[in-house]
Amino acid sequence: MRSIDPIILVIYLVFIAWALSQIVNSFNDEYTVSLDDDALKQQLTDQNLQDIVGIGFDFEKRYEFGKDDKLRQFGVKVTNKSQTHSIYIDWDYCATTDLQGRSRRVTRLVPGTTLDLFQNQVFSTVASGATLKEVITAEDVLKRKEPSDKDSAVALEMEVSKPLLDFEALKKSKDDPPKKKYARFVARIDPLEFSLDLALRLIGSTYSAEGDRIQLRCKFILKKLPWYAGLPWNPK
Repeated sequence: MRSIDPIILVIYLVFIAWALSQIVNSFNDEYTVSLDDDALKQQLTDQNLQDIVGIGFDFEKRYEFGKDDKLRQFGVKVTNKSQTHSIYIDWDYCATTDLQGRSRRVTRLVPGTTLDLFQNQVFSTVASGATLKEVITAEDVLKRKEPSDKDSAVALEMEVSKPLLDFEALKKSKDDPPKKKYARFVARIDPLEFSLDLALRLIGSTYSAEGDRIQLRCKFILKKLPWYAGLPWNPK
């Protein structure tokens, strides 16, 4: 064996380790979102709403955190289980939080909407025995669409322009708690959280004529998946 052979072998092994590390990192950016069902059920029970209101949410099975994060909006479903009560959703009294707990106004997305963000949003009605499905996001991720016609002076339609949750802001924060939260999330030690405060008005025999507003806090848990979950042969 030549004296240089061990050096070549070490360099080769280091290169292989680096390549494997890059492969792992390329798959190491996926997470899931789930509702804290127990906390929501407890709130419904405490307010005697378990037989009146049903709430659900639509998320993808997994997302990637980063510039291409596809979590930009999500679906909300409100079911009126009662035959004697009416349910209204007051969108302007709803709020969602970001990963650092900052409160943000909720916007209901309607296809082709030209909503002025300063205007009040119309409430939604959930009829008895029916389910209302809507798509929502935070107000601060919306912007006007660029005009497709160069001669058009104003673009009226709104579009979601960026992810709902800013992982980079958490990662690059100058404060220690957010940076530690991000590091512990990436290491799969602790989950991250954000929430939706859903404002409902109920009208019925036990409520006022104009409806009593009820706030329900829906907490969402973000859990990072292990790197091998992103391999092509694993189900998405």
